[in-house]
Amino acid sequence: MNSLGGAVLFCAVAAWAKVDEPLGERDEAGFQKCKNVLKLPVLEVLPGGGWDNLRNVDMGRVMDLTYANCKTTEDGQYIIPDEIFTIAQKESNLEMNSEILESWVNYQSVTSYSINTELSLFSKVNGKFSPGFQRMKTLQVKDQAVTTQVQVRNLIYSVKINPTSELNREFKKLLVDISDRLENNQTRMATYLAELLVLNYGTHVVTSVDAGAVLIQEDHIRSSFLQDSQSSRNMVTASAGLVFLDVVNFKFEENHTSQNAFTKSYLSNRTHSRVQSIGGVPFYPGITLQAWQQGIANHLVAVDRSGLPLHFFVNPDMLPDLPGPLVKKLSKTVENAVRRYYAFNTYPGCTDLNSPNFNFQANSDDGSCVGKVTNVSFGGVYQECTQLSGNEAVQVCQTLEQKNPLTGGFSCPSGYSPTRLLSQVLEEGYNSLECQRKCTLLVFCKTVCEDVFRVAKAEFRAFWCSATGPVPDASGLLFGGLFSSKSINPLTNAQSCPAGYIPLRLFETLKVCVSQDYELGFRFSVPFGGFFSCAVGNPLVDSAISRDSGAPALKKCPGGFSQHLALISDGCQVSYCVKSGLFTGGSDNAIPTAGLSGLITRKLRRPRVQDVHSFLPCEQPSPSGAWETQAVALTYL
Repeated sequence: MNSLGGAVLFCAVAAWAKVDEPLGERDEAGFQKCKNVLKLPVLEVLPGGGWDNLRNVDMGRVMDLTYANCKTTEDGQYIIPDEIFTIAQKESNLEMNSEILESWVNYQSVTSYSINTELSLFSKVNGKFSPGFQRMKTLQVKDQAVTTQVQVRNLIYSVKINPTSELNREFKKLLVDISDRLENNQTRMATYLAELLVLNYGTHVVTSVDAGAVLIQEDHIRSSFLQDSQSSRNMVTASAGLVFLDVVNFKFEENHTSQNAFTKSYLSNRTHSRVQSIGGVPFYPGITLQAWQQGIANHLVAVDRSGLPLHFFVNPDMLPDLPGPLVKKLSKTVENAVRRYYAFNTYPGCTDLNSPNFNFQANSDDGSCVGKVTNVSFGGVYQECTQLSGNEAVQVCQTLEQKNPLTGGFSCPSGYSPTRLLSQVLEEGYNSLECQRKCTLLVFCKTVCEDVFRVAKAEFRAFWCSATGPVPDASGLLFGGLFSSKSINPLTNAQSCPAGYIPLRLFETLKVCVSQDYELGFRFSVPFGGFFSCAVGNPLVDSAISRDSGAPALKKCPGGFSQHLALISDGCQVSYCVKSGLFTGGSDNAIPTAGLSGLITRKLRRPRVQDVHSFLPCEQPSPSGAWETQAVALTYL
């Protein structure tokens, strides 16, 4: 990264790393004054905050909350902000239900069901990175189990925010900063700052919260115990309910028992069980349902949330000081950042545990469960490079060019067609000693030399070769996985190639492992189904139809192949396809964590001589922990 790019990026991160105060902190002086006057507690379950709808986590405050009027709930029990109104439940609403969740695909959050089912964005992966989902998926796959849930829900208030409320000052300031970048045509930096906005404020804004408490029992029982007949399903849910009531010391009538034969069988087939109190008094063995319910009033939490996407709140009414067209462009920039966050954390694959193509890491089914793998010949990769600026001492292309071993040049072998995955410009900073003669009064002259910072630019173009028709056996390359500076090769579990394979450079940091030794290298090879990127599709998908119609290739994998992330280059996702189940099958794999993998980074290497920090105009100490969140984001750059 050069000095100027580094300075801009460093300052941006410094400004944005000061994450807004947590959602639980409120205008302390205001509500403390109200507490002293009214002698009432403050309602802590409030809307108006940001929400990460993939991880189900509260984020920074988006809407402003004030306590100037010392408002209270309608029943006079709690102090609430001026922008909030509540709907109290006049009657106690105690609801108990029991259900069976046969697949983690149908997971429903206990405390954020409504906002997870909001349909304006990629709802298929909502909540798929929450702890509850990850626990259910892991246990269902590991134990070949289904899940039963029994829950008691007690709703006390519906808490809503006034739609005319103003934006939080810090959030609004960040939006104005992005709009300034857009107005000055600094699109890349505006995109980067919009993605940091998502990092700090999430994907949605909570507009309504149900306050109350939930007591839930979650059991995992062996799938073999659950039979297809409806009567059996009813007996399973009934047994789950009886076990739960037994746990909370519910008094049964004499003609009922929690230990009948079917319930005993239910317990013997249970692999895991958890009872969780969300709100109310903490659960402990021997607690009664009555005791738990009596403690709810002083321990309210959010038991459901509703909301809208973040960009819905970037509109002219919320930002009256900005021109309408600029606000529209700003809203679209924020929306695109949220969409990229969803796209980068969507893992297509087979989600059917009973399929041989099952992909444990997949969170979105792509139809590969029933596909048959066809033999595909891989014609290699190559990368061209053209230096655009710089002097002879700085050869940027020297480390970027890659010839195809099958041809010895920048081309595909006969019978194969090149597909350009991506073209990008890479910049590298360097220092150059430049001298010039300076004269005073045209008489006193001297040669003055100074170390000047310059930027060398080069454009690289990445290609891969796919067969255009039938090719002779053993005419292509064996594929042995790939790795980058940020990822390992699933075949070796290291940043390396299998024995007998050589790495071919693609993009700036990607290494593709190939071999021409069909005799010794075959045992390490995996069926390869092509590459595709944000810019171009996979020619191996319906290739005959695409060639005949002239339509662009689809951005997906052929049948029987699953999609995997190769790398993200300057915000563009590049994926590759291998036979389903080879790289991600089995219950020992970890579920991916949600990350802002697509954060834009300027493709500018550090200067070779002078320390980049000497160029930074904004070095200043920061409070402890101010960089913690940003460090997570930058890990994905």
